[in-house]
Amino acid sequence: MGRIETYDNMGFRLTYPDVFDTARGVVMPMPVGSNNGVYLMMFTYMALTKEELDEINNNTVAGQMSEEVRKKVMNATGPMLMVIGIDGNQGPEEIIKKTQMESRANTSQFVELAKHEDMTYYAIKDHNSEEAFLNRQDPAFAEEFHNLQAALIDALKNAEYFKPRLPGADLIGRKISFETKDIDGNPVKSEELFAAHAVTMINLWATWCGPCKSELEELGNIHRRLAEKDAAIVGICTDADEKAEECRELMVKNNMTYINLLPYPELDVQMPTRGIPTSFFVSRDGKIMTYPIVGVPSDISEYEKTIDKMLAKAAAGYDPTAQEGTTAKEKDSCRIVVRDDAGNPVEGVTVQFCTDTTCMAGKTDAEGIASFPAENEHYTVHLQKVPEGYAACTEEVPVPEDRSDVEFTLKKA
Repeated sequence: MGRIETYDNMGFRLTYPDVFDTARGVVMPMPVGSNNGVYLMMFTYMALTKEELDEINNNTVAGQMSEEVRKKVMNATGPMLMVIGIDGNQGPEEIIKKTQMESRANTSQFVELAKHEDMTYYAIKDHNSEEAFLNRQDPAFAEEFHNLQAALIDALKNAEYFKPRLPGADLIGRKISFETKDIDGNPVKSEELFAAHAVTMINLWATWCGPCKSELEELGNIHRRLAEKDAAIVGICTDADEKAEECRELMVKNNMTYINLLPYPELDVQMPTRGIPTSFFVSRDGKIMTYPIVGVPSDISEYEKTIDKMLAKAAAGYDPTAQEGTTAKEKDSCRIVVRDDAGNPVEGVTVQFCTDTTCMAGKTDAEGIASFPAENEHYTVHLQKVPEGYAACTEEVPVPEDRSDVEFTLKKA
């Protein structure tokens, strides 16, 4: 069986065929977001080997590529498949109208993948864009592209579908249970670890992750402050099974006195992440109490505020129970989606998310997305800083009351 990925915002769990793990090129899934009951995801293909990508990453400084490398990457990246879900038992005609795809798609391009309750899912192949892209590539990549595309469509037809939901909603109430070792090789059982405190914050990080490392020192400080409360931090260094010594060096450098664990086989299933760092908040009996915090929060005190809220709930007898998940429309967060005028995600955009009294800041990830918690207040969004090569965007946009995605399109400078 191939690797399994869950895409909560789209509403399906996909088992990738084994051929994806041995492919010469790279397929990248990019959930774009939802609007008017239409859920969109792009699969792109990079006609670059993993060795070429490693070399590019190693020569990228502070997230910036040279113009030559940037052109190489853009030339090697093309659309493989668009996946769209629509609710209300609607079909391709409604999708085309709602997404304003009249000039780029017609109903004959839609391949029905599956139905779930009132949701219908389709795959769309853009033949003209595919042809233009593949004509620029080595024939071996072009052949692999078509083989992977066909395998992906088959996998999507056999995927497990559910109602699109806020990522992490179905985690609340899930029990975390494991046996592993700490960074020094001592055996650790989760039941004993969690039983020591009413709330345990589990921080997933890695030695190669810049944002992870930037918060380690402050996490150490937070853990020491938690000694006065019935709470603690536990780290899981996700690459410590290969880089234990580097992990230990970072712990010493950042004065991290809390326990750090080696990853265990069920980690990705029990605590799935969209990226790291990600922090989970677990009760004394090992149940996840609330949504995880993904990424480094713009205000590092968000960790302690969340722990304090969970401590108050624990004192009041709160017992988290597993949820079916909150639909994408019923969410307490908002996503900012930034793409260029060719529809590609733009990473590294500094986004400000503000009320009249406070502002949060964050950066878009590889999918061009920055997410912010959004309660019952009025918010506005603007792009404070864009990566080199893009024209500044000074527009300030109000956040919709339903917290639907706010989208920006950047033009090349």
